[in-house]
Amino acid sequence: MDPISQKACLCFAVSALLMAFLIYSVSVTRSLVLTGLAWLSVFSLFVIFSTIVAFICAASSSNKRYTFGLARAPVLAVFSTTVLAQLSAVFLTKEAVERLFDSGQHHHSHHGGDAAPLSGGDILKTEYLFYPAALASSSTMLIVAYALANQPFNYVLKHAQSSVIQEHFADICAAVCYFVPGLARLLLPRINSLTLLAFISTCCAIFVHWFRLEFPWVDSVASMVLSFTIFTSMAPLSSYTGRILLQTTPPHVQNLIDRSISEASTIDGVLELINTHFWQLDFNTIVGTVDVRVRRDANEQHVLRDVRIKLGSIVNYCTIQVLKDSSTNWALHRQYQTPLYQPPSAAPTHSSPYHQTLPNGIAFRDQSLGSHPQEMHSHDHHHGHSHDHHGHGHSHK
Repeated sequence: MDPISQKACLCFAVSALLMAFLIYSVSVTRSLVLTGLAWLSVFSLFVIFSTIVAFICAASSSNKRYTFGLARAPVLAVFSTTVLAQLSAVFLTKEAVERLFDSGQHHHSHHGGDAAPLSGGDILKTEYLFYPAALASSSTMLIVAYALANQPFNYVLKHAQSSVIQEHFADICAAVCYFVPGLARLLLPRINSLTLLAFISTCCAIFVHWFRLEFPWVDSVASMVLSFTIFTSMAPLSSYTGRILLQTTPPHVQNLIDRSISEASTIDGVLELINTHFWQLDFNTIVGTVDVRVRRDANEQHVLRDVRIKLGSIVNYCTIQVLKDSSTNWALHRQYQTPLYQPPSAAPTHSSPYHQTLPNGIAFRDQSLGSHPQEMHSHDHHHGHSHDHHGHGHSHK
């Protein structure tokens, strides 16, 4: 096992211990804010697990059933983790709304425990758990954000769009850095989403610790604020990984691909590139397929090599199918085809259903009649007609 894998396993074990402590704190305090912190620790644990999955998938190879192996497994792991965090935020909001309308006399089941508010004496006995719980939750998120480098989740954090919370904090940080330029290196261009979650969750826990005894509804309000922060922070991450799973291409990469296709269309012998399909396989790999229609006299190997060179700088794996041009050689066809249009002569003429002239003067044959050029030639030169001279009918061929 390499040192990075050992470090990931160590972080997983530490996060599991911190999660166990947070679950114990929830069972003792029955606080919704600490419940949210426990969910965040579960989220951090699954993020580290996705890193371990990425290490396992990197060692696997492709086979006949899975052409690209397990390359998409880390993407699916990160997507599932972010969706889990969003679902926990929804459940936490539901419990907070129920707690707000609860009179304190009803007892509801809450994650396997009793969610009824505690009395004043019990609250005083459990006040000491809020600070350690906030520290434990923040530690799990900071481990995920900074302890493990080059993990899949960090890649998503870097390349996904900014959340609403990040945009507002970016404005505040820009104002602070205007007066203290030395902080620009830490606060700009934007703060890590997990760092913001750790900061906001700690503030919520401290706020509930000081005002929970005087205002019982503070716990519910703070938990709803925490739920909103979790949901808005995870939404861009879920959207980014979801697009990868739907086999789409990032906009900036699509622009580069379009430019490469335009350059490949100018290669000698290439008529056009059709049936193009490019998508993002994982966080760092672009794959695609394309059909190249070439002239009949084009060298397929040279065309294949040149197209690969044009697309290889953007597309990591590309399947290229070279198609010979199947259009008719009209120059050769005109040597054997009888003219469909003849100049008018003194002989009687009549309209033929076998040809017509387009407005631009080009004649074409109606293929639906199923006639052949030889039949058309015979029809043009053999006209049957009769004349009646003084009651004697005779015909000429």
